[in-house]
Amino acid sequence: MATDTRTSIVQATFDLTLANGAVPSLDAVVRAAGVSKGGLLHHFPTRVALLRGLAHWLGAKSIAWFDDLCEKGSAVDAWLSASTPKSEEMNEVFVLFTCMQALRAAGETGDSDYGEFLDHVDRRIAEELTGPDAAQRALLIRLVGDGLFFGSLLGASVPEESRLALSARLASQEASKI
Repeated sequence: MATDTRTSIVQATFDLTLANGAVPSLDAVVRAAGVSKGGLLHHFPTRVALLRGLAHWLGAKSIAWFDDLCEKGSAVDAWLSASTPKSEEMNEVFVLFTCMQALRAAGETGDSDYGEFLDHVDRRIAEELTGPDAAQRALLIRLVGDGLFFGSLLGASVPEESRLALSARLASQEASKI
């Protein structure tokens, strides 16, 4: 039951953040999640704890989503595909950015739980690559994906056929000569 309550609280925080464009008050979360204030504070004693819980939840969802994409093809293609998010995925990005900005405003500047997701991506990509420079190439591929993602945010997406060609090139052993 505790896990369901915790998940309900985080889901309500996500939904309210998405709907209102800002992290909601604890009172708004209490109403939306259908829990008492004490119930909320039991799981998340502070607003910062709630925001960290939201970032952790989004990171875990991202890992599961990425792993699902990997099951359909290579990790390289999964990452470069994930780096051109669709509208539902953009909602999660928006909430994560809003959450991270609120954490920064609260003086929380340490690593986020979302870093676990990026570490996971790097590992999955490196596992598919060969050669002594696999970890370096995995990082390069992740950074290329970051660039695709930033371009997507600014409305400058790379065409699908170009992304697929880039994915094939970066995954090839010849990419180690880049």
